[in-house]
Amino acid sequence: MRFIAATALLGLTSTTAFAGDFIDTRIAFAFSDSNVFVKPGQTTPNEPGAGFGAAKQNTQFYDNFNTRSTGFETLSNISLYKRSPSFFEGFDAEAALNVLVSDTSSGAIQLFDNSSFVKLNYKPAGWGAKEEVSFTGFPVSSDRFRLGYAWKVSWAGDSAFTYNQGTGLSSTGRPAAVPGAKFSVTRDRWYVFAGLKTGLLLNNLLNVQERQYGLLYGAGIDLVPNQLRLEANGGWFQRGIVPSLAQQGIRAPVTALGGSAQLSFFSDAILPSIDLRLYKNDPDITQRFFQPEKYNGGLTYQLSLEGSYLGQTLVDPDRFGATKNQPAGAIALQARFKYDFWRFYGIGLMRTVSFIQFDVPGFPPFTDFSAGSVVRPELWGAVGGDKYFPNQHLTIGLVFGVQNPASITPPKLDSGGNNPPPAFTGQRTVVIRDVNLTAILPAGYDVIPIVSVKATFKLDISEYFAVLGEVFYNHDPNRVTFLDSEASISQPSFEQAHQLGFNLVALARF
Repeated sequence: MRFIAATALLGLTSTTAFAGDFIDTRIAFAFSDSNVFVKPGQTTPNEPGAGFGAAKQNTQFYDNFNTRSTGFETLSNISLYKRSPSFFEGFDAEAALNVLVSDTSSGAIQLFDNSSFVKLNYKPAGWGAKEEVSFTGFPVSSDRFRLGYAWKVSWAGDSAFTYNQGTGLSSTGRPAAVPGAKFSVTRDRWYVFAGLKTGLLLNNLLNVQERQYGLLYGAGIDLVPNQLRLEANGGWFQRGIVPSLAQQGIRAPVTALGGSAQLSFFSDAILPSIDLRLYKNDPDITQRFFQPEKYNGGLTYQLSLEGSYLGQTLVDPDRFGATKNQPAGAIALQARFKYDFWRFYGIGLMRTVSFIQFDVPGFPPFTDFSAGSVVRPELWGAVGGDKYFPNQHLTIGLVFGVQNPASITPPKLDSGGNNPPPAFTGQRTVVIRDVNLTAILPAGYDVIPIVSVKATFKLDISEYFAVLGEVFYNHDPNRVTFLDSEASISQPSFEQAHQLGFNLVALARF
Protein backbone atom coordinates (compact mmCIF):
# COMPACT_ATOMS: atom_id res chain seq x y z
CA MET A 1 0.00 0.00 0.00
CA ARG A 2 2.87 2.41 0.80
CA PHE A 3 4.36 1.70 -2.64
CA ILE A 4 0.98 2.32 -4.30
CA ALA A 5 0.54 5.63 -2.50
CA ALA A 6 4.05 6.75 -3.38
CA THR A 7 3.54 5.79 -7.03
CA ALA A 8 0.30 7.78 -7.17
CA LEU A 9 1.98 10.82 -5.62
CA LEU A 10 4.73 10.70 -8.23
CA GLY A 11 2.04 10.52 -10.91
CA LEU A 12 0.76 13.92 -9.82
CA THR A 13 3.97 15.58 -11.01
CA SER A 14 3.03 14.91 -14.65
CA THR A 15 0.14 16.80 -16.22
CA THR A 16 -0.54 13.90 -18.57
CA ALA A 17 -0.51 11.04 -16.04
CA PHE A 18 -4.25 10.84 -15.47
CA ALA A 19 -4.11 7.39 -13.91
CA GLY A 20 -2.26 8.68 -10.85
CA ASP A 21 -4.51 11.63 -10.06
CA PHE A 22 -6.26 11.97 -6.74
CA ILE A 23 -10.05 12.25 -7.02
CA ASP A 24 -12.68 13.33 -4.51
CA THR A 25 -10.08 14.98 -2.30
CA ARG A 26 -11.10 17.27 0.53
CA ILE A 27 -9.06 18.97 3.23
CA ALA A 28 -11.14 20.28 6.13
CA PHE A 29 -9.89 22.64 8.82
CA ALA A 30 -12.55 23.05 11.51
CA PHE A 31 -13.08 25.09 14.67
CA SER A 32 -16.10 23.88 16.62
CA ASP A 33 -17.91 23.30 19.88
CA SER A 34 -20.70 20.73 20.05
CA ASN A 35 -22.28 22.26 23.18
CA VAL A 36 -21.36 25.61 24.72
CA PHE A 37 -23.70 24.99 27.70
CA VAL A 38 -21.62 22.20 29.28
CA LYS A 39 -18.11 21.69 30.56
CA PRO A 40 -15.77 18.73 30.06
CA GLY A 41 -16.80 15.73 32.18
CA GLN A 42 -20.49 16.65 32.41
CA THR A 43 -21.73 14.58 29.46
CA THR A 44 -21.44 11.16 27.81
CA PRO A 45 -19.76 11.22 25.35
CA ASN A 46 -17.58 13.95 26.73
CA GLU A 47 -17.89 17.47 25.31
CA PRO A 48 -14.27 18.73 25.43
CA GLY A 49 -15.05 22.40 24.65
CA ALA A 50 -14.29 24.73 21.77
CA GLY A 51 -11.23 23.92 19.70
CA PHE A 52 -9.87 22.78 16.39
CA GLY A 53 -11.41 19.68 14.88
CA ALA A 54 -14.93 18.27 14.61
CA ALA A 55 -16.48 14.80 14.72
CA LYS A 56 -19.77 12.96 14.44
CA GLN A 57 -21.13 14.56 17.61
CA ASN A 58 -21.05 17.88 15.73
CA THR A 59 -23.65 16.58 13.26
CA GLN A 60 -27.43 16.31 13.56
CA PHE A 61 -29.69 13.31 12.91
CA TYR A 62 -30.77 14.73 9.52
CA ASP A 63 -27.23 15.41 8.28
CA ASN A 64 -25.40 13.22 5.75
CA PHE A 65 -28.49 11.21 4.85
CA ASN A 66 -26.91 9.94 1.66
CA THR A 67 -23.26 9.54 2.61
CA ARG A 68 -21.16 7.80 5.27
CA SER A 69 -18.98 10.90 5.78
CA THR A 70 -19.54 13.64 8.35
CA GLY A 71 -18.10 16.34 6.06
CA PHE A 72 -15.36 17.17 8.56
CA GLU A 73 -12.90 14.53 7.34
CA THR A 74 -9.65 15.22 5.57
CA LEU A 75 -9.40 12.43 3.03
CA SER A 76 -8.64 11.54 -0.55
CA ASN A 77 -9.01 8.70 -3.01
CA ILE A 78 -6.28 7.37 -5.25
CA SER A 79 -7.60 5.76 -8.40
CA LEU A 80 -5.25 3.94 -10.75
CA TYR A 81 -7.68 3.34 -13.61
CA LYS A 82 -7.33 1.83 -17.07
CA ARG A 83 -9.80 1.01 -19.82
CA SER A 84 -8.82 -0.63 -23.08
CA PRO A 85 -10.51 -2.25 -26.10
CA SER A 86 -10.36 -6.03 -26.39
CA PHE A 87 -8.88 -8.23 -29.10
CA PHE A 88 -12.39 -9.63 -29.47
CA GLU A 89 -15.14 -7.67 -31.20
CA GLY A 90 -17.72 -6.08 -28.91
CA PHE A 91 -15.65 -6.48 -25.75
CA ASP A 92 -13.62 -4.02 -23.70
CA ALA A 93 -12.01 -4.27 -20.29
CA GLU A 94 -11.42 -1.87 -17.42
CA ALA A 95 -9.86 -2.02 -13.98
CA ALA A 96 -9.25 0.34 -11.08
CA LEU A 97 -7.14 0.13 -7.95
CA ASN A 98 -9.01 2.47 -5.58
CA VAL A 99 -7.43 3.41 -2.25
CA LEU A 100 -9.05 5.60 0.41
CA VAL A 101 -6.52 7.80 2.20
CA SER A 102 -7.84 8.92 5.60
CA ASP A 103 -6.25 10.81 8.47
CA THR A 104 -6.55 9.95 12.18
CA SER A 105 -6.51 12.03 15.37
CA SER A 106 -2.95 10.84 16.03
CA GLY A 107 -1.78 12.28 12.72
CA ALA A 108 -1.28 8.87 11.13
CA ILE A 109 -2.57 8.11 7.64
CA GLN A 110 -4.74 5.03 7.07
CA LEU A 111 -5.18 3.30 3.72
CA PHE A 112 -8.28 1.25 2.87
CA ASP A 113 -9.36 -0.52 -0.28
CA ASN A 114 -12.26 1.49 -1.73
CA SER A 115 -13.86 -1.26 -3.82
CA SER A 116 -11.11 -1.83 -6.38
CA PHE A 117 -12.47 -3.75 -9.34
CA VAL A 118 -11.90 -5.50 -12.65
CA LYS A 119 -14.69 -5.21 -15.20
CA LEU A 120 -15.35 -6.93 -18.53
CA ASN A 121 -17.95 -5.30 -20.81
CA TYR A 122 -19.72 -6.63 -23.88
CA LYS A 123 -21.78 -4.48 -26.23
CA PRO A 124 -23.86 -6.44 -28.77
CA ALA A 125 -24.24 -4.95 -32.24
CA GLY A 126 -26.87 -2.22 -32.38
CA TRP A 127 -26.84 -1.42 -28.64
CA GLY A 128 -26.53 2.19 -27.48
CA ALA A 129 -23.49 3.94 -26.03
CA LYS A 130 -24.51 3.29 -22.40
CA GLU A 131 -25.93 -0.21 -22.96
CA GLU A 132 -23.85 -3.27 -22.09
CA VAL A 133 -23.55 -6.69 -20.52
CA SER A 134 -20.86 -6.62 -17.84
CA PHE A 135 -19.07 -8.66 -15.20
CA THR A 136 -17.44 -6.83 -12.26
CA GLY A 137 -15.12 -8.50 -9.78
CA PHE A 138 -14.20 -6.94 -6.41
CA PRO A 139 -11.02 -8.71 -5.25
CA VAL A 140 -10.77 -7.02 -1.81
CA SER A 141 -13.86 -5.06 -0.73
CA SER A 142 -17.30 -5.07 -2.33
CA ASP A 143 -18.74 -2.52 0.12
CA ARG A 144 -19.91 -0.20 -2.67
CA PHE A 145 -21.96 -3.06 -4.10
CA ARG A 146 -24.93 -2.76 -1.72
CA LEU A 147 -28.70 -3.14 -1.58
CA GLY A 148 -31.13 -0.32 -0.90
CA TYR A 149 -30.71 3.16 -2.34
CA ALA A 150 -30.21 6.03 0.15
CA TRP A 151 -27.03 5.46 2.15
CA LYS A 152 -28.77 5.74 5.53
CA VAL A 153 -30.97 2.73 4.78
CA SER A 154 -28.65 0.77 2.48
CA TRP A 155 -27.51 -2.69 3.55
CA ALA A 156 -25.59 -5.78 2.37
CA GLY A 157 -22.18 -4.07 2.32
CA ASP A 158 -19.04 -5.53 3.89
CA SER A 159 -20.85 -5.66 7.25
CA ALA A 160 -23.46 -8.06 5.82
CA PHE A 161 -21.25 -10.77 7.28
CA THR A 162 -21.51 -9.95 10.96
CA TYR A 163 -18.44 -8.13 12.22
CA ASN A 164 -18.26 -9.27 15.84
CA GLN A 165 -16.76 -12.72 15.46
CA GLY A 166 -13.72 -14.16 13.70
CA THR A 167 -12.44 -11.87 10.96
CA GLY A 168 -15.67 -9.90 10.96
CA LEU A 169 -14.02 -6.84 12.55
CA SER A 170 -10.65 -5.58 11.37
CA SER A 171 -8.05 -4.02 13.66
CA THR A 172 -9.11 -0.55 12.43
CA GLY A 173 -12.65 -0.93 13.77
CA ARG A 174 -14.14 -1.13 10.27
CA PRO A 175 -16.01 -4.18 9.01
CA ALA A 176 -13.59 -6.63 7.43
CA ALA A 177 -13.34 -6.36 3.65
CA VAL A 178 -15.50 -8.86 1.76
CA PRO A 179 -14.78 -9.73 -1.91
CA GLY A 180 -17.60 -10.20 -4.38
CA ALA A 181 -18.74 -10.25 -8.00
CA LYS A 182 -21.59 -8.71 -9.99
CA PHE A 183 -23.15 -9.61 -13.34
CA SER A 184 -25.41 -6.99 -14.92
CA VAL A 185 -27.32 -6.14 -18.09
CA THR A 186 -27.96 -2.46 -18.74
CA ARG A 187 -30.31 -1.19 -21.43
CA ASP A 188 -31.61 2.29 -22.20
CA ARG A 189 -34.73 1.98 -20.02
CA TRP A 190 -34.03 -0.97 -17.72
CA TYR A 191 -31.34 -2.99 -15.96
CA VAL A 192 -30.98 -6.27 -14.07
CA PHE A 193 -28.14 -7.61 -11.93
CA ALA A 194 -27.13 -10.59 -9.82
CA GLY A 195 -24.13 -10.92 -7.53
CA LEU A 196 -22.29 -13.09 -5.03
CA LYS A 197 -20.25 -12.25 -1.93
CA THR A 198 -18.18 -14.57 0.24
CA GLY A 199 -16.93 -13.90 3.76
CA LEU A 200 -15.08 -15.74 6.52
CA LEU A 201 -16.59 -16.11 9.99
CA LEU A 202 -15.57 -18.13 13.02
CA ASN A 203 -17.33 -21.43 13.57
CA ASN A 204 -17.50 -21.47 17.38
CA LEU A 205 -18.14 -25.21 17.48
CA LEU A 206 -15.03 -26.15 15.51
CA ASN A 207 -13.02 -23.00 16.36
CA VAL A 208 -12.08 -22.53 12.71
CA GLN A 209 -13.09 -20.05 10.04
CA GLU A 210 -15.93 -21.08 7.78
CA ARG A 211 -16.89 -19.69 4.37
CA GLN A 212 -20.19 -17.81 4.27
CA TYR A 213 -22.16 -16.82 1.16
CA GLY A 214 -24.43 -13.99 0.14
CA LEU A 215 -26.60 -13.62 -2.96
CA LEU A 216 -27.69 -10.21 -4.30
CA TYR A 217 -30.10 -9.45 -7.13
CA GLY A 218 -32.14 -6.57 -8.46
CA ALA A 219 -33.71 -4.74 -11.39
CA GLY A 220 -35.01 -1.33 -12.40
CA ILE A 221 -37.12 0.17 -15.16
CA ASP A 222 -37.99 3.69 -16.32
CA LEU A 223 -41.78 3.64 -16.42
CA VAL A 224 -41.63 7.09 -18.00
CA PRO A 225 -38.25 7.86 -19.66
CA ASN A 226 -36.18 10.34 -17.63
CA GLN A 227 -39.08 11.00 -15.27
CA LEU A 228 -40.47 7.96 -13.38
CA ARG A 229 -38.37 4.98 -12.26
CA LEU A 230 -39.22 1.80 -10.33
CA GLU A 231 -36.42 -0.27 -8.77
CA ALA A 232 -36.23 -3.31 -6.51
CA ASN A 233 -33.43 -5.48 -5.12
CA GLY A 234 -32.92 -8.16 -2.52
CA GLY A 235 -30.47 -10.57 -0.96
CA TRP A 236 -29.88 -13.73 1.07
CA PHE A 237 -26.92 -14.11 3.44
CA GLN A 238 -25.35 -16.70 5.69
CA ARG A 239 -24.12 -15.01 8.87
CA GLY A 240 -22.38 -17.78 10.76
CA ILE A 241 -23.76 -19.50 13.86
CA VAL A 242 -24.95 -18.16 17.22
CA PRO A 243 -21.88 -18.07 19.55
CA SER A 244 -23.85 -18.45 22.81
CA LEU A 245 -25.64 -21.58 21.59
CA ALA A 246 -22.40 -22.98 20.16
CA GLN A 247 -20.96 -22.89 23.69
CA GLN A 248 -23.78 -25.26 24.63
CA GLY A 249 -23.00 -27.57 21.71
CA ILE A 250 -25.93 -26.32 19.61
CA ARG A 251 -25.34 -25.36 15.98
CA ALA A 252 -27.82 -22.56 15.18
CA PRO A 253 -27.18 -20.92 11.78
CA VAL A 254 -28.01 -17.24 11.35
CA THR A 255 -29.59 -16.54 7.97
CA ALA A 256 -30.68 -13.11 6.69
CA LEU A 257 -33.11 -12.42 3.87
CA GLY A 258 -34.70 -9.22 2.64
CA GLY A 259 -35.60 -6.83 -0.11
CA SER A 260 -35.80 -3.11 -0.93
CA ALA A 261 -37.79 -1.10 -3.45
CA GLN A 262 -37.82 2.53 -4.57
CA LEU A 263 -40.10 4.68 -6.71
CA SER A 264 -38.50 7.88 -8.04
CA PHE A 265 -40.08 10.87 -9.78
CA PHE A 266 -37.61 13.39 -11.14
CA SER A 267 -36.98 16.12 -13.69
CA ASP A 268 -33.21 15.59 -14.02
CA ALA A 269 -30.84 12.66 -13.54
CA ILE A 270 -30.76 10.95 -10.15
CA LEU A 271 -27.31 9.70 -9.22
CA PRO A 272 -26.77 7.16 -6.45
CA SER A 273 -24.97 8.07 -3.26
CA ILE A 274 -21.31 8.92 -3.77
CA ASP A 275 -20.55 5.96 -1.49
CA LEU A 276 -22.39 3.59 -3.85
CA ARG A 277 -20.58 4.64 -7.05
CA LEU A 278 -17.37 3.11 -8.33
CA TYR A 279 -14.38 5.41 -8.69
CA LYS A 280 -13.12 5.67 -12.28
CA ASN A 281 -10.46 8.26 -12.94
CA ASP A 282 -11.05 8.22 -16.69
CA PRO A 283 -9.46 11.11 -18.68
CA ASP A 284 -12.09 10.61 -21.40
CA ILE A 285 -14.96 11.38 -19.00
CA THR A 286 -15.30 14.72 -17.23
CA GLN A 287 -16.66 13.32 -13.99
CA ARG A 288 -16.09 14.72 -10.54
CA PHE A 289 -17.41 13.15 -7.39
CA PHE A 290 -17.22 16.30 -5.28
CA GLN A 291 -18.66 19.14 -7.35
CA PRO A 292 -20.03 22.48 -6.13
CA GLU A 293 -23.77 22.98 -6.58
CA LYS A 294 -24.89 24.13 -10.03
CA TYR A 295 -27.84 26.48 -10.63
CA ASN A 296 -29.23 26.28 -14.16
CA GLY A 297 -32.42 28.27 -13.56
CA GLY A 298 -36.03 27.15 -13.66
CA LEU A 299 -37.67 24.39 -11.62
CA THR A 300 -36.12 20.96 -11.08
CA TYR A 301 -37.24 18.29 -8.64
CA GLN A 302 -36.42 14.85 -7.28
CA LEU A 303 -38.84 12.79 -5.21
CA SER A 304 -38.33 9.24 -3.98
CA LEU A 305 -40.05 6.75 -1.70
CA GLU A 306 -37.97 3.79 -0.51
CA GLY A 307 -38.84 0.84 1.66
CA SER A 308 -36.98 -2.23 2.96
CA TYR A 309 -38.22 -5.35 4.73
CA LEU A 310 -35.62 -7.74 6.15
CA GLY A 311 -35.52 -10.70 8.48
CA GLN A 312 -32.97 -12.95 10.18
CA THR A 313 -32.85 -15.88 12.62
CA LEU A 314 -31.82 -14.96 16.17
CA VAL A 315 -32.00 -16.56 19.61
CA ASP A 316 -35.47 -16.75 21.14
CA PRO A 317 -34.85 -15.41 24.68
CA ASP A 318 -38.05 -17.01 25.97
CA ARG A 319 -37.30 -20.57 24.83
CA PHE A 320 -34.12 -22.42 25.77
CA GLY A 321 -31.90 -23.34 22.82
CA ALA A 322 -34.43 -22.09 20.24
CA THR A 323 -34.25 -19.48 17.48
CA LYS A 324 -36.87 -17.36 15.74
CA ASN A 325 -37.11 -14.93 12.84
CA GLN A 326 -36.78 -11.25 13.70
CA PRO A 327 -38.29 -8.86 11.12
CA ALA A 328 -36.76 -5.47 10.37
CA GLY A 329 -38.00 -2.57 8.29
CA ALA A 330 -37.25 0.95 7.09
CA ILE A 331 -39.05 3.61 5.05
CA ALA A 332 -37.39 6.74 3.63
CA LEU A 333 -39.05 9.65 1.84
CA GLN A 334 -37.08 12.39 0.09
CA ALA A 335 -38.29 15.48 -1.76
CA ARG A 336 -35.87 18.01 -3.25
CA PHE A 337 -36.74 21.10 -5.29
CA LYS A 338 -34.60 23.75 -6.93
CA TYR A 339 -36.01 26.98 -8.36
CA ASP A 340 -33.52 29.47 -9.78
CA PHE A 341 -31.19 30.12 -6.82
CA TRP A 342 -33.48 28.59 -4.19
CA ARG A 343 -33.29 25.00 -2.88
CA PHE A 344 -35.86 23.28 -0.66
CA TYR A 345 -35.96 19.74 0.67
CA GLY A 346 -37.82 17.45 3.04
CA ILE A 347 -36.68 14.07 4.41
CA GLY A 348 -38.60 11.55 6.48
CA LEU A 349 -37.27 8.32 7.96
CA MET A 350 -38.59 5.32 9.87
CA ARG A 351 -36.23 2.56 11.04
CA THR A 352 -37.08 -0.24 13.42
CA VAL A 353 -34.63 -1.14 16.17
CA SER A 354 -34.03 -4.46 14.43
CA PHE A 355 -33.10 -2.61 11.22
CA ILE A 356 -30.68 -0.29 13.02
CA GLN A 357 -29.01 -3.30 14.70
CA PHE A 358 -29.35 -5.61 11.69
CA ASP A 359 -25.61 -6.05 11.07
CA VAL A 360 -24.60 -6.57 14.72
CA PRO A 361 -26.92 -8.64 14.57
CA GLY A 362 -29.70 -7.97 17.07
CA PHE A 363 -29.85 -6.26 20.45
CA PRO A 364 -28.39 -7.82 22.55
CA PRO A 365 -26.19 -9.49 19.88
CA PHE A 366 -27.73 -12.59 18.26
CA THR A 367 -30.85 -12.25 20.44
CA ASP A 368 -34.43 -11.29 19.66
CA PHE A 369 -36.49 -9.07 21.98
CA SER A 370 -38.08 -10.65 25.05
CA ALA A 371 -41.83 -11.18 25.10
CA GLY A 372 -43.53 -8.18 26.66
CA SER A 373 -40.85 -5.71 25.53
CA VAL A 374 -42.09 -2.42 24.13
CA VAL A 375 -40.06 -1.69 21.00
CA ARG A 376 -40.47 1.69 19.31
CA PRO A 377 -38.98 2.62 15.91
CA GLU A 378 -36.92 5.65 15.06
CA LEU A 379 -39.08 8.36 13.46
CA TRP A 380 -37.88 11.70 12.23
CA GLY A 381 -38.57 14.37 9.68
CA ALA A 382 -36.67 17.44 8.56
CA VAL A 383 -37.35 20.35 6.23
CA GLY A 384 -34.88 22.92 5.02
CA GLY A 385 -34.01 25.45 2.39
CA ASP A 386 -31.29 27.81 1.27
CA LYS A 387 -30.63 30.56 -1.24
CA TYR A 388 -27.53 31.22 -3.30
CA PHE A 389 -26.44 34.83 -3.92
CA PRO A 390 -24.28 34.61 -7.07
CA ASN A 391 -22.73 38.09 -6.86
CA GLN A 392 -21.55 37.43 -3.30
CA HIS A 393 -20.84 33.69 -3.90
CA LEU A 394 -22.78 33.13 -0.68
CA THR A 395 -25.36 30.48 0.31
CA ILE A 396 -27.53 30.95 3.42
CA GLY A 397 -29.86 28.25 4.73
CA LEU A 398 -32.03 26.99 7.58
CA VAL A 399 -32.99 23.42 8.63
CA PHE A 400 -35.61 22.27 11.14
CA GLY A 401 -36.15 18.69 12.31
CA VAL A 402 -37.99 16.61 14.91
CA GLN A 403 -36.86 13.10 15.92
CA ASN A 404 -38.32 10.41 18.11
CA PRO A 405 -35.32 8.08 18.62
CA ALA A 406 -35.71 4.30 18.66
CA SER A 407 -36.08 2.67 22.05
CA ILE A 408 -36.71 -0.61 23.90
CA THR A 409 -38.47 -0.99 27.23
CA PRO A 410 -38.02 -4.57 28.56
CA PRO A 411 -40.66 -6.04 30.88
CA LYS A 412 -38.53 -5.59 34.01
CA LEU A 413 -34.92 -4.86 34.95
CA ASP A 414 -33.76 -5.21 38.56
CA SER A 415 -30.10 -4.89 39.43
CA GLY A 416 -27.78 -3.35 41.96
CA GLY A 417 -27.52 -6.01 44.67
CA ASN A 418 -29.79 -6.81 47.63
CA ASN A 419 -30.76 -3.20 48.25
CA PRO A 420 -30.65 -1.46 44.85
CA PRO A 421 -31.22 2.31 44.57
CA PRO A 422 -34.56 3.36 43.02
CA ALA A 423 -32.95 4.28 39.67
CA PHE A 424 -31.91 0.64 39.17
CA THR A 425 -35.31 -1.00 39.72
CA GLY A 426 -38.43 -1.36 37.62
CA GLN A 427 -38.77 -0.82 33.90
CA ARG A 428 -36.05 1.22 32.23
CA THR A 429 -36.03 2.39 28.62
CA VAL A 430 -32.96 2.01 26.41
CA VAL A 431 -32.57 4.73 23.76
CA ILE A 432 -30.89 3.58 20.54
CA ARG A 433 -29.64 6.51 18.49
CA ASP A 434 -27.62 4.47 15.98
CA VAL A 435 -25.81 1.14 15.68
CA ASN A 436 -24.67 0.22 19.23
CA LEU A 437 -25.05 3.89 20.29
CA THR A 438 -27.31 3.59 23.33
CA ALA A 439 -28.36 5.39 26.51
CA ILE A 440 -30.33 3.98 29.47
CA LEU A 441 -32.95 6.32 30.93
CA PRO A 442 -33.67 6.33 34.68
CA ALA A 443 -36.55 4.13 35.80
CA GLY A 444 -40.01 5.43 34.96
CA TYR A 445 -38.95 7.76 32.13
CA ASP A 446 -39.88 7.41 28.46
CA VAL A 447 -38.37 8.85 25.30
CA ILE A 448 -39.27 12.48 24.54
CA PRO A 449 -39.01 13.89 20.98
CA ILE A 450 -35.87 15.83 20.04
CA VAL A 451 -36.20 19.23 18.35
CA SER A 452 -33.35 20.58 16.24
CA VAL A 453 -32.78 23.75 14.23
CA LYS A 454 -29.65 24.74 12.31
CA ALA A 455 -28.61 27.89 10.43
CA THR A 456 -25.94 27.52 7.75
CA PHE A 457 -23.83 29.62 5.43
CA LYS A 458 -21.25 28.84 2.76
CA LEU A 459 -18.93 31.41 1.22
CA ASP A 460 -17.22 30.21 -1.95
CA ILE A 461 -13.76 31.79 -2.02
CA SER A 462 -12.85 30.07 -5.30
CA GLU A 463 -14.00 27.12 -7.37
CA TYR A 464 -12.16 24.75 -5.03
CA PHE A 465 -12.15 26.59 -1.68
CA ALA A 466 -15.03 27.50 0.62
CA VAL A 467 -15.73 28.61 4.17
CA LEU A 468 -18.69 26.92 5.85
CA GLY A 469 -20.46 27.90 9.04
CA GLU A 470 -23.18 26.22 11.12
CA VAL A 471 -24.95 27.23 14.31
CA PHE A 472 -27.28 24.57 15.72
CA TYR A 473 -29.62 24.24 18.67
CA ASN A 474 -31.11 20.99 19.98
CA HIS A 475 -33.55 20.28 22.77
CA ASP A 476 -32.81 16.67 23.68
CA PRO A 477 -34.31 15.49 27.02
CA ASN A 478 -32.96 11.96 26.48
CA ARG A 479 -29.28 12.65 27.15
CA VAL A 480 -28.09 10.62 30.13
CA THR A 481 -24.81 10.21 31.99
CA PHE A 482 -23.82 8.39 35.18
CA LEU A 483 -22.90 10.30 38.35
CA ASP A 484 -21.85 9.07 41.80
CA SER A 485 -24.37 9.53 44.61
CA GLU A 486 -23.48 10.43 48.21
CA ALA A 487 -23.13 6.69 48.80
CA SER A 488 -20.58 6.52 45.93
CA ILE A 489 -23.01 4.52 43.78
CA SER A 490 -23.01 5.45 40.11
CA GLN A 491 -26.57 6.23 38.99
CA PRO A 492 -28.11 7.50 35.73
CA SER A 493 -28.71 11.24 35.65
CA PHE A 494 -30.17 13.49 32.97
CA GLU A 495 -27.79 15.87 31.24
CA GLN A 496 -28.49 19.41 30.14
CA ALA A 497 -31.33 19.12 27.60
CA HIS A 498 -30.38 22.32 25.78
CA GLN A 499 -27.51 22.03 23.31
CA LEU A 500 -26.04 24.97 21.42
CA GLY A 501 -23.08 24.39 19.14
CA PHE A 502 -21.25 25.68 16.10
CA ASN A 503 -18.95 24.51 13.31
CA LEU A 504 -16.66 26.77 11.30
CA VAL A 505 -14.87 24.94 8.50
CA ALA A 506 -12.38 25.95 5.81
CA LEU A 507 -12.80 23.35 3.09
CA ALA A 508 -10.58 22.76 0.07
CA ARG A 509 -11.94 20.41 -2.63
CA PHE A 510 -10.15 19.09 -5.68
